[in-house]
Amino acid sequence: MTLRARLILIVAVTLAPMVVCAVFAALPLLEHERRVMERDAVGRARSAMSAIDVHLNATLRAMRALAASKSLEAGDLAAFHAEAQRSLTTDPAWVNIGLITPSREVLFNAVYAFGKPEPLPPQDDSLQVTANGTRTGFGNVRVGNVVRNPTVRLTIPITSGGELRYIMTAPLNMKQLTDVLQAQKLPESWTIAVLDRDKRVIAAVPTVPTGTSVPDELRKAIERAPEGWMRGGGPEGGNYTAHVTSDLSGWMLAIGVPPAYVEADARRSVTILWVGVVLALVVGVAFAGAVAKSTTSPG
Repeated sequence: MTLRARLILIVAVTLAPMVVCAVFAALPLLEHERRVMERDAVGRARSAMSAIDVHLNATLRAMRALAASKSLEAGDLAAFHAEAQRSLTTDPAWVNIGLITPSREVLFNAVYAFGKPEPLPPQDDSLQVTANGTRTGFGNVRVGNVVRNPTVRLTIPITSGGELRYIMTAPLNMKQLTDVLQAQKLPESWTIAVLDRDKRVIAAVPTVPTGTSVPDELRKAIERAPEGWMRGGGPEGGNYTAHVTSDLSGWMLAIGVPPAYVEADARRSVTILWVGVVLALVVGVAFAGAVAKSTTSPG
């Protein structure tokens, strides 16, 4: 073996531990970046879900204020119908206001004239909750007899003397929920969606049709835990996905983050690390060659 070859071999063996360390350093670095992104994405999902809850609570306050009407208390349904119609023009959060008896007799829908014959509403989980337990109900996505586009409904009980007299139902304006999601100002390549308890999309950015089922991976993740972080899922699949569940409504919110976004900083750091290793090898080999040349040169 020539002197040059021996020197190059010595340099390579000397730098080998650096290469091994670089390999083992790269893996924890990638995992650290994923954990940092997980904390950030889950935190953003919590914040976005809180914004949805604020919107729902504001809608419930408006519904309860309308339900406190003196006209309704006096049983003047025609006058209360007129009040409900005025509310529709001033509050964009809902697209209809319906008044129903506990036995599911429809008294009116504000989008129709008073006294128009009304069909029975479809079976609805939120309506059932309110009728059975006099609790506020947050519905899953469905179409109705009046509002034919898929939407979700809030229902509240109206009591008198401790007895349930009426149920008020309000299908929500999907644009308002979408506006809440857009207000979160997520990076352009991210996705965000609010989901009902059946794991179907209520509203999403970028737009996904209301009622679309989420990928199976995300469905299973939500069923395992009310909050988490996973690879896959999201409204369009393929992303890392953070999800949280609302204590108020039972709805879920999912934020999808592209893999390139999650791993970009770590990959840059790993690239710099490997460039350093390669440069060290190149410089070491070049130095070994120069030493060998100077040693063997005639003097």
